[in-house]
Amino acid sequence: MSGAKVIKDDEQYEKARVAILDLADRLDDPLLLSDDERTRTMRIYDRTTDLMRFYRRGELVQLFPGLREQYKILGLEWQELGDPIQVEPELPAEKPLPPEPIPESEQPQQMPIKSKPNLMAWLDD
Repeated sequence: MSGAKVIKDDEQYEKARVAILDLADRLDDPLLLSDDERTRTMRIYDRTTDLMRFYRRGELVQLFPGLREQYKILGLEWQELGDPIQVEPELPAEKPLPPEPIPESEQPQQMPIKSKPNLMAWLDD
């Protein structure tokens, strides 16, 4: 990317993100800026978002080195942030084992089910 200014770390990226939100809010109000101020603010907004994309692509290339080739094919530039980061693959969570069956000798005895009295039986008399 042409120009000497780049985002150097995540802290600067976050500051740029907050600044973009502020610039977008100012650009959204048609009465707040004159035509010259609006043009200047829009240039700052565009340049900052370009720097943010450049940095973010660099982060993604660091995490996923195969993206280098894809970005080259697409003609996109990225910021070199260093060697690829080795990410530990997430192992699937272990499934809990099913409970062991309780031996028949240790199973609780079921109480016999008593029939409910018929509360309407007095009407049959």
